[in-house]
Amino acid sequence: MGLALIAFYLSFFVVPAPAENVVSTWPPVAFEFLAALLCIGLGLARARERTIPVVLGLAVLCWAFGDAILTATPKVASPQLCDLFYLLFYPLAYVGLVLILRKEAGQLVPATWLDGITAGLGAAAVCAAFLFSSIASSFAHTSLAHSSLGVAVNLAYPVGDLLLLALVIGATATFPGRPKLQWLVLAAACSVVVIGDSFNLVQLGNQNSSVANIANSVAWPTAILLISASMWMRRGPTNILVTQRTPGFLLPGLGTFCGLAILFFGTMHHVSAVALGLASATMITASVRAGLSVRRLRVLTDERQRQSVTDHLTGLGNRRQLFNLLDAYFADRRDPGTPDMPLAFLFVDLDHFKEINDSFGHSAGDSLLRQLGPRLKGALRSTDVLVRVGGDELGVIITGGDAGYAESVAERLLERLTAPFHLDAVSVRISASIGIAVAPRDAEESAGLMRCADLAMYRAKLSGAPFEMYDAEIDDEGNRLRLVDELRVAVEAGEFALHYQPQLNLRTRMVTTVEALLRWPHPRLGLVPPLDFLPLAEEAGLMRALTTIVLDQALNQCAAWRASGHDLTVSVNISITNLLDAEFIDLVREQLLSHEVPASFLILEITETTIVRDFERCKSVIAQLRGLGIGVSVDDFGAGFTSLAYLGNLAVSELKLDRTFITGLGTGQATDAALVRATIDLGHALGLRVVAEGIEDNATLTVLTGMGCDLAQGYFIGRPVPADQLTDRPGFGSSARSLAGLRAS
Repeated sequence: MGLALIAFYLSFFVVPAPAENVVSTWPPVAFEFLAALLCIGLGLARARERTIPVVLGLAVLCWAFGDAILTATPKVASPQLCDLFYLLFYPLAYVGLVLILRKEAGQLVPATWLDGITAGLGAAAVCAAFLFSSIASSFAHTSLAHSSLGVAVNLAYPVGDLLLLALVIGATATFPGRPKLQWLVLAAACSVVVIGDSFNLVQLGNQNSSVANIANSVAWPTAILLISASMWMRRGPTNILVTQRTPGFLLPGLGTFCGLAILFFGTMHHVSAVALGLASATMITASVRAGLSVRRLRVLTDERQRQSVTDHLTGLGNRRQLFNLLDAYFADRRDPGTPDMPLAFLFVDLDHFKEINDSFGHSAGDSLLRQLGPRLKGALRSTDVLVRVGGDELGVIITGGDAGYAESVAERLLERLTAPFHLDAVSVRISASIGIAVAPRDAEESAGLMRCADLAMYRAKLSGAPFEMYDAEIDDEGNRLRLVDELRVAVEAGEFALHYQPQLNLRTRMVTTVEALLRWPHPRLGLVPPLDFLPLAEEAGLMRALTTIVLDQALNQCAAWRASGHDLTVSVNISITNLLDAEFIDLVREQLLSHEVPASFLILEITETTIVRDFERCKSVIAQLRGLGIGVSVDDFGAGFTSLAYLGNLAVSELKLDRTFITGLGTGQATDAALVRATIDLGHALGLRVVAEGIEDNATLTVLTGMGCDLAQGYFIGRPVPADQLTDRPGFGSSARSLAGLRAS
């Protein structure tokens, strides 16, 4: 088709241009029919997006029919039958252009449409200013001057061209970024149509214009070729790395300038009414667009301000809002006239959140975070502010609240966290560790207050306490480093003690097992619990030495009990560091041989979260321990999120239910009871012994006994005490009919 068109162009240089329109010959008509049928055929052959090539193909087909009729019939004055087909081209072309614009530009906002309308009207106004006066004068010297219908028909062409040009320029102005090649080729085709019709109108007024004749003759075949070619252009893949740009302001700006220039020129010279009307419409549209821009700018400013202080996932305030509020508080305090009002900051860190993400995916974690805001806000006053600091960390600002009120808020927050969170098809429970700092008592600036609350939260997490107040004597970094040095000295000297907590066999009502719990008798701080110093031992690389001390003392005591006639199994907690230690298995074996204690009298407890971290390594170590005859218990079962399939692949011998399942069991909460019963049945189905810890009352013990639980442990049965106090209790090593005999005073 392109070669045929080139040959058609060359004919103008070989053969002199005839007086009449050269298009009114059969070769160009055949060319137009071929182009139209190719467009329509392409659309019908497509499985989708067939409308655009079919519509534009029909537009070209209408023009081809017009040329065919004009070629086959004698030349008479307008209007003719061919004019009907020629004019049908315009509405079909408009529809095709709008469909392409919708496909390429997507969802456009009103301001973008107004940009396009401004650019299109401005261009149309310029064309009308230059063309309509010359058109009217051309018609005055022709036979059309005596035919109102002829004038109307011939004026329909420039009007259609103006609308076509306005649509092309306006649509180009609305494209986000640079327009696609297909649109540029189609826009060029429409521009050629306008040029051809302009020369055709000139030819009507001057029959001997060879230049107008040639331009009119070559314009339409060129335009038809471009329209057909644009439909065959394939759209390349979208580069997602390229930032989508907003539509430019060049074309709308030029349109506005043209409209203003025409109105100004019209005050001094004659300008057609059509041009003045289009120029006026351009200025009105530009004014409306400017008003929308001002309004949009105000809305955008407010929205950006809101987004800058809002966490996009939860809708809570973010870290920026937190610092804005704290900075404002401390700035007011520097003003001598400001009343002295305390401010409490609660640093909330969710426990086991990582396990939720690892087990159920990040979408489940996001769902849980979205549920936190509405739930926790119910525990706060309207003047308190809940923010998401980042990740699984939240912050609460309590204005006008002292330390006592902050503690009550922390209790309410923790209470609201106890209810399960529903994530798709599963329900999970979480807890939190909360650190509390109060200004100006603990800090005089924002970062310092957050640091104090963070240190208190860290201490709460280590100790297992639900919340802690900041204490400079304990939490300051200098004291922490000092504590590490003191811990290293204590490990070298073996200055540790074991306390033992009994586990009651619910079938025989005998104490058959005790859990060894490490204590550090500190000369300055008193008896330090393990969660206060074990993380320090992990960081300082002291866990192997510390575990050696624990195993040595626990197995030595077990041997002593066995020698005195008390066959008690001893349970010892181990950490992830121990499991990753290549020499750990040899250490356990040596300790058993050294104290002559059978392996079956030792149980090693591994937390469920430890297993989740490195399942394959844990599986291998557990298998080796079980091969030695040592019992292995999964501690805090239910606090983490170990898959049941994983549990079936572990060679463990015991499940130890987390205390969060047991709390409130004696009050008859149906959900908790169903979960505990199902877990006990699961453990028994896998051949495991089930231990429940955290027993606080006789009602809970009775419920667990009825469910078939094997062992029970808790303050109601006995607190952790030194070995001599445990053996001195009434009922030790005999039937525990009187539970009071086992309870610590």
